Amino acid sequence: MEKRDLLIIKYLSEGYKVTEVSKQLSSQHSVVISESLIEKRLSALRKQYQAKTLFHLGVLLTKEKII
Repeated sequence: MEKRDLLIIKYLSEGYKVTEVSKQLSSQHSVVISESLIEKRLSALRKQYQAKTLFHLGVLLTKEKII
């Protein structure tokens, strides 16, 4: 999993919305990423981990101790 994917998941797990994640990444980590790219990355992660929802993805990533 790429660093930006981990950062996206980290901010979502802290309760940020996708629009806020984009702003946090640009201000805190100098990573410029659009909201649509965040959605695409989340969709790819959900397919990779066979998660039906973002909540399910969070549970799976927690069980695997990724987050």
